[in-house]
Amino acid sequence: MFTAVLIVGVAIAGMVTSQPPAPDASCFQPDRTVTVDDCCRMPRSVSQTVMDKCSAQRPTQMPAPGVPRTEGCCMMQCILTEIGGFANNVLNADAIKSSLAGTLGADPALAPLVGTTVDSCARQIQNDPAYAVAPISASPDRAGCSFVPQGFMNCLHSTLFKSCPSSLWTESSDCQGLKQKLDSGCPFFALRGRGPPN
Repeated sequence: MFTAVLIVGVAIAGMVTSQPPAPDASCFQPDRTVTVDDCCRMPRSVSQTVMDKCSAQRPTQMPAPGVPRTEGCCMMQCILTEIGGFANNVLNADAIKSSLAGTLGADPALAPLVGTTVDSCARQIQNDPAYAVAPISASPDRAGCSFVPQGFMNCLHSTLFKSCPSSLWTESSDCQGLKQKLDSGCPFFALRGRGPPN
């Protein structure tokens, strides 16, 4: 009996340590005066209809910033599933590009960047074993949410932000500082000054 408990404990510890690392608590500053939205004026990446549907299903409990997570962001999983970009723990880059053509890709300055960014981020996240970890739900009434959609959406927005076209970019030391924050491992959505999405 003790051996079985020990094996399960070691397996869970191994899953937690091999998953994507939790961002540092310093990434989350709700009183941030300049946010990524102020620096790069990108259009929404997801339609309001999809956002509303996924917001209604969103779990209410969120781990504190800096605490290791046992599952990915359920909101991101819902969004990618709704647009046909995620199923069976696999990203569908073509479906994502098709959906983004009407949102981010509708901006002529961003359109040339969207396709290559989607392909690059999909490859990067799907090939990273840290994102393949089986999620453990924070709630017994639902399945755990995959780490893959969260990792992909962070990569997509971070990459587009760092390559933001000059017509959409606000040049300032604060905005350059946000690029450095992204390079240091802060998630894009933490730099919106609203806390972590879940």
